[in-house]
Amino acid sequence: MTMGHQIRLPAAPAIPRPLYVPVAAIMCLAVLAISLTPLAEPFLARVLIFYAAVNLAYALMPYVRRGDIPLVAAWVVLFCELAPCFAGSLISPTRVTADVLGVVMAAGPIYVARLRQVQQGDIRPPGRRASER
Repeated sequence: MTMGHQIRLPAAPAIPRPLYVPVAAIMCLAVLAISLTPLAEPFLARVLIFYAAVNLAYALMPYVRRGDIPLVAAWVVLFCELAPCFAGSLISPTRVTADVLGVVMAAGPIYVARLRQVQQGDIRPPGRRASER
C-alpha cells in the first residue's frame, strides 16, 4: 500500500549517446570562451557559469558516469586559467576558486545522494559492470 499519489514527470530531454562527445566538446569550448570575456570577471558570475555548465552536462548526458563530468570540468577549469597566461596574465586564485566552487556546488549533491544510498544498503550487485574490468 502506498501513501499519497504518484507524480509522473516527463522524461528529461537527453541527447543520443553518440552525440555525447561532440556536445561535451562544444560545451567545454563555450565555457572557455565565456570565461575569457569581461562578463566572467565577477566572482559570482564565474561560479554560476561553471555551476550551470556542470548541471547542464548532467541533464543532457544522463548515462555518463557521475565522476566523469567533474573530471572534465576540472580540465576546463585548468584551460580557463592557463589561456590568459598566453597573453601575459597571471593565474588568479580568485578565479580558480570561483570555477572550482561552481563545479563542486553542482557535483556535490550527486555524491551526497550516492553516499546516502550506500548507507541505506543500496549497493550494486557483483558483476553488474563486468564489461568495465
